[in-house]
Amino acid sequence: MEKLILFFIDGIGLAPPSPLNPVSRLFTAETGGEGLVPVEGPRYRDRSLLVPLDACLGVEGLPQSATGQTSLFTGVNAPRFLGYHLTAFPNEELLPLFTERSIMKVLAGKGVRVTAVNMYTPGFFRERVGALKNRFPASTLTIKASGTPFRMEGEYGEGKAVFADITNELVRRRGHDIDLITPEEGARRTLNILEEGDFLFFEYFMTDHFGHKRDRESMDRCVDNLNRYVTALTGGMDLEREALLIVSDHGNSEDFSTGAHTVNPVPGLLIGGSEPQRERFSRCRDLTDVYAFMAEYF
Repeated sequence: MEKLILFFIDGIGLAPPSPLNPVSRLFTAETGGEGLVPVEGPRYRDRSLLVPLDACLGVEGLPQSATGQTSLFTGVNAPRFLGYHLTAFPNEELLPLFTERSIMKVLAGKGVRVTAVNMYTPGFFRERVGALKNRFPASTLTIKASGTPFRMEGEYGEGKAVFADITNELVRRRGHDIDLITPEEGARRTLNILEEGDFLFFEYFMTDHFGHKRDRESMDRCVDNLNRYVTALTGGMDLEREALLIVSDHGNSEDFSTGAHTVNPVPGLLIGGSEPQRERFSRCRDLTDVYAFMAEYF
């Protein structure tokens, strides 16, 4: 069976290279040296295909995480469903969409071996269970709906989990006794998981976090880590039958003139896969199209 890794990176849009855009140099090695720059339509470079994706989805206002990610992971135009863009966590109206349409649940129902790469901690769940409103992000809801187990510190000890910042800087600041690792080690761990799964989901949110803070030093470190991780990851994949899909939910970190989200298109970057798959992906125009692509991939 062919394999697909969904690498979701929060808060990156497509904007021209400039001193205010630290993320335009992402994935230059995979895009023929161009990086994440605005494109009018599908752009092919060697084994990669970059398409601009509409994150506004026909609804006025700035795209937000809850509705953008819901659209990506359930295929429903969540801003249109609610009538507005919703920040942070999916609300009670959106929760049933994950139960019914989570991409991981749909693929598992087709016999695809689905799993997540992210390592979770017990504290993450303790802080959220029992809250009056949902405080689980769309990514967690997507995994939970599929029935696949969350990867915890035990799996990390076996070399089969990666924390959300790849290198463990954040989890160490939260008091966990876990060694720092290189982005290349994070890629090696992801490849270990790829041996036992057909569809892998990995969420990275530090770009949105530092974009809101307009923390350029930390963002530059994120970009370096992401570039190293993706280059090592794709270097260990069989790109004839395996593919890496990189996608975001809304713009933010490509414009350091503001700490807010943007209306810029977001990148959909497919690395590897077959020619028919690349042709199908070239027809994606917005976040819901990416869901349809993933649902049909296998």
